[in-house]
Amino acid sequence: MPGRGAARPADVRAGAARPRRPRSFPAAVACAVVGARVALRRQPNLRAHLAIAGLVLLGGAAAGLSGVELAVVAAAIGLVLGAELLNTSIELLTDLVSPDEDPRAGAVKDVSAAAVLAAAAAAAAAAAFIAAGHVWPQGPAAVRLAAALGAACLAGFAAAVRGRGAAG
Repeated sequence: MPGRGAARPADVRAGAARPRRPRSFPAAVACAVVGARVALRRQPNLRAHLAIAGLVLLGGAAAGLSGVELAVVAAAIGLVLGAELLNTSIELLTDLVSPDEDPRAGAVKDVSAAAVLAAAAAAAAAAAFIAAGHVWPQGPAAVRLAAALGAACLAGFAAAVRGRGAAG
């Protein structure tokens, strides 16, 4: 990944621009497939998330998760992959409008990466709740886990507020 705000070489051939509004649903799907290919070529993190998603779904099926549990896991995976794709598009756009090093462009990229981190944390929490229910089916593990995650969120918020007060 080049420096924060630095330009990257284009993945799409010159003159192969897509129309702004596809004329049909199949054309829109074709554009989305091209976009997914570009993102998969450019982003090792997206490839890693996709590999982890496959392993998690196979592992969940092998572990005997219910259909609803697998649906929750699949939705969480979709959230992470969607956030990663949005992050990629924001990075591409940032590189286009700010080809030189610029701390503001770096901040845009950092915030969009934080969205991926938040989505991944939410997916991990969903997986932890499902796993806790299987490991301790009769115990209050889910309640303890929810309390711990809530406390962690509040601690992160407090740290951010303290950090903002010191900086500004």
